[in-house]
Amino acid sequence: MSFNINPNKTIRTSFEGPSSNYQTTQNRFNQILEEKLGVSKTGKMSSAQPAQILSGDLRTPSGATAGDIDLKLKGTAMEGLGRAFVEAEKKYGVNALFLTSLAIHESAYGTSKIAKDKNNLFGFAAYDGSPYSSARTFATREQGIDHVASYLSENYLTEGGKYYGGATVEGVGKRYATDSNWANAIRQIMDKLMQK
Repeated sequence: MSFNINPNKTIRTSFEGPSSNYQTTQNRFNQILEEKLGVSKTGKMSSAQPAQILSGDLRTPSGATAGDIDLKLKGTAMEGLGRAFVEAEKKYGVNALFLTSLAIHESAYGTSKIAKDKNNLFGFAAYDGSPYSSARTFATREQGIDHVASYLSENYLTEGGKYYGGATVEGVGKRYATDSNWANAIRQIMDKLMQK
């Protein structure tokens, strides 16, 4: 079988040229990655995103993927929980890097007795007078992450919430912890998680 092709005629495919559908789709995809998700074409968080997160509203999406968080948690007792943190961010609007940092700080990377015995990475309901006995028990660590994200969203990060002091690390810290260095410690962990 043979084809007669005119060598002087230009055949344009849908993947060529400045008005091509492929190029338009690719450009729109990259635009969504950067604007909506805070991810650059290289797949890393945009440089503006970390500064915005550290200095501001904890309801700001992190731009992190489950893989990004898993990479930072590799080799720790919290390994493999990236998806739970990202899903909690999507579901409740609580920044995943803040949630991860909070869990790291409160459970020493998942190694605390409360984290091990009660699947409670956050020291949730662990009151100073009886931390172990008062701490809430969860069926799984993922369930604990989901519950704490919901609780933070409703009570700490929503105006009019029971413990609302502002949607910043300092605002949450006013009522979440008795440690005066708590907000600073959380920020340091967040900063480490955002480093490439």
